[in-house]
Amino acid sequence: MVKNVIILGSHIQALGLARQANAIGVEVILAIPDRYSVAYFSNTVSKVLLYNTEKELYGKICSYKTNVKETLLFPTNDEVIEFLVKYYDEFNEAFYMGIPKPETVTLFSDKRNTYQFCEKNHIACPHSWYPDTIEDVKQIADEVDYPVIIKPSIMYSFHKLFGKKAFRCNDKNELILRATAIAKRFPLENVLIQEFLNGGPQYLYSYGTFAVDGVSRAAIMVNRIRQNPMDFGNSTTFAITCNIPEIKKIAEEILKLTGYFGLAEVEFMYDTKTATYKFIEVNTRAWKWHSISNQLGFGFLTEMIHYYNREVTETKLDFTGKTAWVERLTDFSVMAKEVIKGNLNIGEIYNSYKIKKEYAVWSSKDKLPFFMYILMSPLLFFIRK
Repeated sequence: MVKNVIILGSHIQALGLARQANAIGVEVILAIPDRYSVAYFSNTVSKVLLYNTEKELYGKICSYKTNVKETLLFPTNDEVIEFLVKYYDEFNEAFYMGIPKPETVTLFSDKRNTYQFCEKNHIACPHSWYPDTIEDVKQIADEVDYPVIIKPSIMYSFHKLFGKKAFRCNDKNELILRATAIAKRFPLENVLIQEFLNGGPQYLYSYGTFAVDGVSRAAIMVNRIRQNPMDFGNSTTFAITCNIPEIKKIAEEILKLTGYFGLAEVEFMYDTKTATYKFIEVNTRAWKWHSISNQLGFGFLTEMIHYYNREVTETKLDFTGKTAWVERLTDFSVMAKEVIKGNLNIGEIYNSYKIKKEYAVWSSKDKLPFFMYILMSPLLFFIRK
């Protein structure tokens, strides 16, 4: 039985998870490398494990081993997922695991694997090419329709180096020059070239779920209308629930094909050229806006805990509810920039904000994280940029 959960990783994802677990009486332990996290200040967190190295984190987690499983290990970012995969066989003996099996994680963490899986199974996705050398890039440069993007097959290390999720290339020369520059710092066999899908965040969608054996036990669909930055964003700032049968069908097909277990955010973009929803990626962990489920009467983490505790709950697959999720501080900044650029008007802002909302940080029962978030925001801008 799950008595406590160790949330690995920090910030807004962890805060939402901590509040959900605490609400059903599960002790929350936060494992983080520093104190620059809003979750650190939450009254729902009973203990914090600070660590400097992977070895130190490993030791602190192992100290919670018992003869009977009672601790759930749950990640909030790709780096700690990699850590859990590394020790999966050992940890799985002593802990409840909050991630899919390693082979499933690898399928979706490496985008080369992901898109080749989609191509094999006839799942609509952006046309992709897989260079290993500059010579490959030059050959591909003659084949593609521009614009295209260069993106990593594994995101987090690329983003740390370049501060971007992808680079847009408008012609052959720009593609070759950009690939050459990337190759000086990052192996080309870990990138891919992909068709550019027009539209922006208003065409970004996600199917968020907790699934067991490839079948959703709880799910939500959203339109992620604003993100930071708006182009190639790494952080959703405003999401609204939606009901798009095509997205549901594709997402559930992917879950079934992989026998998926765990939380998953299945991302899509609507391609205006072909009038189809194209699969983008699967996040095999909690995602930023996951706490929108609170407005619909459940939590994704709590559904996993109920499953492990063999508690019978109803399947949550009602997509008719209309609600939103917002990270106000960052969203205000995004909106201001978009208004100045002429991409957003006051009417659109008003219409989005009058919808019933789940706030990313604010809670009347747990106020300190909100005030600390405001105080720390100048520092967080640089740390989490």
